[in-house]
Amino acid sequence: MFSNIIKKVSSKFILYGLPLFYFLVAVSFYLGTYDSAQIKITIVQIGGVALLCSWLIYKFEGDFFNNFRKNIIVLLPIILFLLSGLISFLHSPFPLASLNEFIRRLIYCFLAIIIIDCFQNKKDLKRLVNFLIFATYIVCIYAVIQYIDTRYFPAPPEKGLDPFIWRWAFQERIFSTFGNPNFFGDFLVVMNPIVLALFFRKKSFHLLLLWLLIVFSTVFSYSKGAWIGFGVGIVAFTFLFIGYILNISKKKKAVLIVLTSLFVISLVAGGTMFQLKKRPDSSSFRIFTWLSCWEMINTHPIIGTGIGTFYLTYPSYRRPQIFFIEGMHNTESDHPENEYLEVFYDEGIIGIGIFLLLLLTIFAIGFKNLSYFNKNNLNKSAFSYLQLGFVSALIAQLAHDCLCVSLRFVSSGVMLWMLIGSIVAIALVSLKKEGNENQNSIIVPVIIKRLCQILVLSATIYLIYIFWGYFQADAIHSQAIQYSKSGNFTQAIELYSQVLKKNPSFIMPRYFKANNYNDRWQNDDPEKALAEYNEIWKLAPNYVQSKFLTGLVYSKLVNYFNNQVNQYGQENNEQERQLAAQKRDYCFQQAIKYYNQYKLIDPIFPQTYYQLANLYIQSGHPDLAEKEYLDQLNFPNSLQEKPHNFHKENWKERRREEYAQTCIYLGNLEFNMNNLDNAEKSYIESLKYVPNNIEGLKNLSVVYIKTNNKEGYKEVYNLLKQIYPEDEYVKQMSSEI
Repeated sequence: MFSNIIKKVSSKFILYGLPLFYFLVAVSFYLGTYDSAQIKITIVQIGGVALLCSWLIYKFEGDFFNNFRKNIIVLLPIILFLLSGLISFLHSPFPLASLNEFIRRLIYCFLAIIIIDCFQNKKDLKRLVNFLIFATYIVCIYAVIQYIDTRYFPAPPEKGLDPFIWRWAFQERIFSTFGNPNFFGDFLVVMNPIVLALFFRKKSFHLLLLWLLIVFSTVFSYSKGAWIGFGVGIVAFTFLFIGYILNISKKKKAVLIVLTSLFVISLVAGGTMFQLKKRPDSSSFRIFTWLSCWEMINTHPIIGTGIGTFYLTYPSYRRPQIFFIEGMHNTESDHPENEYLEVFYDEGIIGIGIFLLLLLTIFAIGFKNLSYFNKNNLNKSAFSYLQLGFVSALIAQLAHDCLCVSLRFVSSGVMLWMLIGSIVAIALVSLKKEGNENQNSIIVPVIIKRLCQILVLSATIYLIYIFWGYFQADAIHSQAIQYSKSGNFTQAIELYSQVLKKNPSFIMPRYFKANNYNDRWQNDDPEKALAEYNEIWKLAPNYVQSKFLTGLVYSKLVNYFNNQVNQYGQENNEQERQLAAQKRDYCFQQAIKYYNQYKLIDPIFPQTYYQLANLYIQSGHPDLAEKEYLDQLNFPNSLQEKPHNFHKENWKERRREEYAQTCIYLGNLEFNMNNLDNAEKSYIESLKYVPNNIEGLKNLSVVYIKTNNKEGYKEVYNLLKQIYPEDEYVKQMSSEI
């Protein structure tokens, strides 16, 4: 009796909970956390382990291995891919990061296994699809609201049709409940063939309307990857629909396939090329990232570096062009925008081989099942159309993830494994024969069953507690950032400490905590900041700008101890003066060390060169300071040579103001060294980058005064009077030297 209750409850939880799980992952978002998609991650973590717990409890009540024995051929590639992730986690140099990714891998793989094992009839599969259809309606309607809001309502901070604070986050691009147009696009790419297949089966108007909403949302996501995935999905659907569903002559089939494919490919290619011309940097960004990832793969090509570690090692391989393209320096790329490259990097040739074997197995099952429906005149059945939609969706998503969002993001990852599980489940159900399911079953003693179930339930409760803590950590992190921005560093530091207690693997709050010590700069804050940066490097050796900021701490300490040197010198306290001088010199060397380390990671960040130059000037080495300025100015020239010349561009054009400023600093240095000819050249060079910039013109006028260059001075004077007549310096200038 008790056993039957357990089986019934756990079975119902799976059959209703899993469709609800997919619905919630699609539609949920929460703007009270740092990451609006954190709620999706939490649903996957908590919901995933809850479903796995229910499934294990259910299986312990029957023959745990019976289904595995019957379907070992189709389950083996999934199990092997899970084991590949486990091995990758065990040898990873960054266990915390790898653990987070392996847990997702575990949940993903078991989602597919649960669908294969438990969704064994039309009713259960239909329920899953209906929840997905309902979710698609919601996200597409919200996408239409975002479209109207960004076209016909004022921009933030004014209120619009979209009531949420993230409105206009991507300007005209719509992103619905996913917080990112590319993530939204991936979901649409999957649902497009499924909805289309259901429409051809049922001829329902509401499905046609939904498909049109999907088309609309895909177009106005302006995601080129989604457009390509959408086009691939339509072409795949056309091939499979005509090949396996339609009963017409081969000649007509060929004509329909060619015409449809040409139309879709032309439309998608035209739109993609148009977008590439509008935003060419997105393609350049991907190419440079892929090149870097390939170099990373070659470091451990056989077994890989470790699952989930891409973002930790990528800074050492990132091409400098990425900084020019992004226009920022304090960001990181979590994934290489190509799932196959990431699996190859994570798990080596063995892992990517298993992944490809898994995909080939699923496609073989799907195509064979469609062929079975066709040969047995079942090609008009509900299962036939469902299989058509799922197989087409899998092809579309895999094409999309060659170019865009990684399957590591939960909203995309869960969809892949839903497709894998559903394709196999439909194939098994359609070929299922009646018989004794418990034949040759293994009888497990009741006491062992209960112990196993208690252990599983206890582990699940513990994991739910941990994952809920992760969610809370993200919410507290968001609050801490607001305190940081308002300058309340003490409160921010306290909150960041709370975040780290709830989620020790969360690197960003540790980084922000260190930066807050750096900004507050009270008592022992420098030591605390340095300690936090050292803790960061245990998790991520080259995290964002941590090396630069460590150099900045030491630079500030150089000034502090230098003031002490001067103070003790005035007080004739030689012992303390020497001690302060030793500390100053140590900090000087450390600052130089960390600035140079950061230059290796980000060789175009101007502040690194400026800080180094200032240190060298203070220490009486103007020649070394001059070299820093020249190195910064000359570095972009090296990007025209191997191995950086895959895509040539005058990168300086993107940051003319930066290079103009460097020329001015160099000119100031030359002026102070009384190298007036060189100073004049530097100021003139700054005007080539930013014509008529006031600082360059002013400094040039000073050079002409000192060199008594009346003609040059008069020319600069007339220009300043014309362009900047209200400037105080210009007002005081005279037409004559």
